[in-house]
Amino acid sequence: MPGLWQGLGVLLSLQLALLCLASDPCYDAARRPRYCLPEPTDLAVGRLVQASSGPVANASLSLALGGRFELLYVALRFCSPRPHSLALYKSTDHGHSWMPFQFFSARCLQAYGLPPASVISKASEHEAICTSVGGRCRCNGHAARCGAARPGGAPQCQCRHNTAGPECETCRAFYCDRPWQRATPSDAHECVACECNRHSHRCRFNMELYKLSGRKSGGVCLNCRHHTAGRHCHYCQPGFKRDLARPITSRRACKACQCHPIGAVSTMCNQTTGQCQCKMGVTGLTCNRCAQGFQQSRTAHIPCIPGDELTPLYPCAPIYALPLGTECQTHCSPSHGRVHMNLRKYCKKDYVLHAQLLAMVESGEWWQFTTSVLAVYRQRQVPIRRGEQPLWVPRQDLACGCLRLQVGKAYLVIGNDAESPDPARLVLDRNSLALPWRDVWAHKLRRFQQQDRQGNCRSP
Repeated sequence: MPGLWQGLGVLLSLQLALLCLASDPCYDAARRPRYCLPEPTDLAVGRLVQASSGPVANASLSLALGGRFELLYVALRFCSPRPHSLALYKSTDHGHSWMPFQFFSARCLQAYGLPPASVISKASEHEAICTSVGGRCRCNGHAARCGAARPGGAPQCQCRHNTAGPECETCRAFYCDRPWQRATPSDAHECVACECNRHSHRCRFNMELYKLSGRKSGGVCLNCRHHTAGRHCHYCQPGFKRDLARPITSRRACKACQCHPIGAVSTMCNQTTGQCQCKMGVTGLTCNRCAQGFQQSRTAHIPCIPGDELTPLYPCAPIYALPLGTECQTHCSPSHGRVHMNLRKYCKKDYVLHAQLLAMVESGEWWQFTTSVLAVYRQRQVPIRRGEQPLWVPRQDLACGCLRLQVGKAYLVIGNDAESPDPARLVLDRNSLALPWRDVWAHKLRRFQQQDRQGNCRSP
């Protein structure tokens, strides 16, 4: 029985929502925007009329409306003989200056499309008057309802068409793909959202681009996320390529280029094919092999050199194959005890990260980990960005247990760039630390970070 009542409640809520949508004067039945206006009301209801303390023969009455309105009529009904003369004025600066209204008769005065802040009537004789002021909020054709934001406050339009402001006089944030305009009976001039492919929630308007597009689009996305870039966040940042198996609106539409730290010229690759720019004599999509006619040189600057007739060529040999019989005992000394994080270890390293390992693939004598950097507690000279990026580890360092890494686990990564073949890449080796992450470290690392900013980490 409770399930039945719950189902009826959901159905009733949906019906009420549909009824509200169908009755919205600012949209038609097909949800297309249209010109709309608030209903006219008597603006004098509930407001006090203040009388001047001047001579009775030249009295004035003042009615403050508390906002800008479009007046439809002003009606005065005298409870005694009408005065010999009467003048009606309006003010747009809260009573500091006045301008006369034009009217048709003393009994029924009308004015259209005027934005007064208050209305004053002057009579030559002090008479009792009933005042009625018909008008509506000035909403520029973008609202059908108007109400005070707080009790006693100035009325504000309940804006539609993605507009904002007390009078719907501007576009909402992120809805600035074209300039704001007042609605007309022939065109509602709805504010349009910027096209950022779900990678940004901020944008700005550029009039020059709007004109160049034939007055169709002028929005420029700001702070594109998920490694995207461009006016519409529609292509990938340098160092990332498009994953054509995913739509551009996907959070994983761009993935790291995975260029080899030794064989590639840089971390950037072709955004469509993923091809990295290889050094001379190096080939492969990620530049991880010597090309035909080249052999390994064991030099990071020139990893592959031309072959010799007396020297066997290994065109498919991975860069930096390790010699046989390498002994782990002389390579590193793995720590089998519990490593404690302290300020001294923090200050001795170039970078301190909280990262999670998502995947790993072998690339010659390296293991390439797909890593999600969750937090950066100490930043190196070449900045490390949060988010997904490749992390390189020498194969021998893993084989000898210098680093103990497992996909799916989170680690506190502490490393130096001094012995890295390319400081632009994130490389861990036997001199680095990768400690299984503990949540209690977060507060401690923030404290170390604050001490670092205060100068407690002194460079040697």
